[in-house]
Formats: sequence, C-alpha cells, structure tokens
Amino acid sequence: MNFPSLPAKTDPHPSGEARSEIPAPAVSDDGGGRAKSPAPRLYALDALRVVAALAVLAFHFAGIDKATAVNWGVNPRELFPWLFPFAKYGSYGVQLFFIISGFVICLSAWGRTPGQFVRARFLRLFPAYWFSVIVALVLYRVLPDGVRKSPSFSDALTNLTMFQVPLKAQHLIGAYWTLWLELCFYLVFLVVLVKPISLQRVYVFCWSWLIISVLIQQYDGVPLLPTLAPALNTSLFVAGITMYLMYRFGPDLKLWLLLGMSWLTMQSDLVEHGDRLRDDLGFDRSPYVALAVVTVSYLLVLAVALHWLDRVQWRWLATAGALVYPLYLLHEELGWAMIRTLYGHLGAWPTLAVTVAVLLVLSWLVHRYLERPAVRWLRTKL
Repeated sequence: MNFPSLPAKTDPHPSGEARSEIPAPAVSDDGGGRAKSPAPRLYALDALRVVAALAVLAFHFAGIDKATAVNWGVNPRELFPWLFPFAKYGSYGVQLFFIISGFVICLSAWGRTPGQFVRARFLRLFPAYWFSVIVALVLYRVLPDGVRKSPSFSDALTNLTMFQVPLKAQHLIGAYWTLWLELCFYLVFLVVLVKPISLQRVYVFCWSWLIISVLIQQYDGVPLLPTLAPALNTSLFVAGITMYLMYRFGPDLKLWLLLGMSWLTMQSDLVEHGDRLRDDLGFDRSPYVALAVVTVSYLLVLAVALHWLDRVQWRWLATAGALVYPLYLLHEELGWAMIRTLYGHLGAWPTLAVTVAVLLVLSWLVHRYLERPAVRWLRTKL
C-alpha cells in the first residue's frame, strides 16, 4: 500500500527514486534463462498502481460501515447504495500494491549493491512520509474527530522513524501498517544482494522465504520471523518477484510452479482472514469474492510480465503513477477531516467529489514541490 511512484530506474508504491517511470531492464541472461526485449517503460504498472490507490480511497471513503462515527456519521451503504457493494472490497487494492512491489523492487535491485539499494529506498520513502506525519499530527490537534485519542508527541516522533511497530507506538495514519510490511520486505530482500544478484539466487530466495512463512505458522513465539515472513504478504511479494523474473527472462515451468505455490499459500490465508472479518468482526464481505479480486490482481500483473501490455505507452500514466505514493499517505486522515467538515454543508456525493479532487491536487503539489526537490537535495548529501 513499495502503498510503495514508479520512478525511472527504480520503483513502485514504496520504492524507487524521485522519478515516476520504470524503465525496462537491460537485455541480459545472467546464466539462468532467456532474456526478453521489454517495453521502454512500464506504464502499465503505473496504471495498476493508480487502480490500487483509487480502490483503497473508495474503501476508506465509501466502503467502511464500521467507522461511521469517525467520518460520515452515517452508514456509507445508505449514502452510496450502488457504490458501497464495490467499495467494500477496495481494501484489497493493498494486495495489488504488494504484488507490484515485489515486481518493481526486484527490478530496482538488479545490478545494485546493498548500499545503493538502501539509499534508493530511503530517498523514495521518507521525504513524502515525513510530510504526512506532520500533516497527520496537525489534523489530530486542529480537527479532531472527537472519537479517537490523539497520538502523543512521543508517538509522532517515533513515527518519523517508520519503526513504530517494534517500538510499540501508535500509527498516526492507519495506512502506515503497509509501509512497515514494505520496510520488512526490503530488509529481507537485502539477503539476495549480499552477492551479485542473479536469476538462480532470487529463485532460491523466493522458495526459501515462502516455505519459511508457511512453516512458522505452526510455532508460536518464534522471535521476529512472523514479522519478516507473514504468510499472506510473503506470498504476494514472492508472486511479484516471480512475475518480474518472467518479465526479464521469460516464463518457464519452474517459475510457473513458484507462482502457483504463491497463489495457493495466499488463498489459504486470505480466505481464513476473510472468514474472521465476516464472522468475528461483522464485516459484510465474502471471502471468496475477496479471493477473486486478489486473483484478478495476480492476472493483471502477470499480463505485464508476459509482455501482453507492452503497447500501453500513454505517457500521462507516468505522472498519474507519481501521485500514488503521496496520495496514499495523505488521503486517510486528511480525507476524513474534509468529509467531517464538508458533509453537513454539501451532502454526500459533492463532498466525496471535492475531497478526492483536493487530495489529487495536493498529491501533485507534494510530489512536484516537496518530493522531487527533497530527493535531489538528499541525493547530493548522501
């Protein structure tokens, strides 16, 4: 949710540097498979990230009937009767983000040293993230929702590290939970970069990480491992990495088997999680519709990997993709604050339209006048 723009020579959701297009990998073989001649830019991944971001926005603004006191004050199924049945599954845009992150992080790591990889991730993640922490703290103080407890200043300072989960501090923004998972993914992937990256090293890493994520579910109290290898999210990241290998070297049986295994482990945890949301927490969502949504996400990224979408060359998608990360960071608390302020004056649909429009404009401003200058400055200092 890399919810990680897709900058040139590097990245997705949380990943990449300041630019917003992903170039194709150089044609090479690395001794492990057939190299393909890919499209000049992966605009299709930008498009998928935009779809994922809009799905998450729809979920937060029109698909949660469990938090009405915090935003609309009215059940969104009553305000948006035709949108709600679709928006309630918008949270699964996060799973699409994770698949794309696996794909693009592998792309961006190819040919880099561990230090170069860490530097690129830092430059991509933190400038916009720090700004969103400041915005969230101001909103909690200036426009409180009257329901939730405002985070302490200590928690806000801890959030600046992005390590609030192990430090047991409150997330200032709910969507930050995905960034912690992304950060763990980067730390785990550093194992691959200890030696020069290759198809065989990445392939062995994916199987090892996937199997460990399955086995540790049988043991309680295993220190750190459940954090670094959660079964559901590991399956999604591995799927993205596998599809990148297909994109770069072409599909073969061993990659299809790895992709199939990632889907099988994913569906098991996803359906179990969906059952728990429905039966224990009362969410009106079918686990099998959720599985269908995530399976479509697999197929969409697979279409990119198999070069079926190489003809997608709409340059405006690069700009749209660049806005996804700041939009993801800012939309939740800022969007809800706008909804609480505007709904009584404008009504439901105008409030929703104005909120989304303002968030899109603000995301562009953050990308253009904060992210890009900050990354240029930090790059010279690092």
